[in-house]
Amino acid sequence: MKKNIEQNLDKYCQQINRECFWDYTISNSEILKIAKNGNDQEKFFLFSKIIENATDIFKSLSIFSVSDQKIMSHRYNPPTFNRNFLDKRRKIIKYFLTGEKVDIPELRWNI
Repeated sequence: MKKNIEQNLDKYCQQINRECFWDYTISNSEILKIAKNGNDQEKFFLFSKIIENATDIFKSLSIFSVSDQKIMSHRYNPPTFNRNFLDKRRKIIKYFLTGEKVDIPELRWNI
């Protein structure tokens, strides 16, 4: 079972590397090392790259501990570039990671 988890993490890191770090030279093992043992600034940089570029965000974020996911989802503030899209994405992620209610007017039910 542990081997299966490690294979999945490696697969997720490979996808993160391809989608989020196309302009960097970083290995899959370095990505996982940052997620597990990096300092707060390194982890947040990785988290931001995933939020802004990953296609399967929840699988990609699974390389972080649950507590790190919650902390960084509160800390993340979308950049001005593509702000509307990233703010909706941030709110959805925050809802699923923390369970907090978020307001996304376009996704409200109108009854």
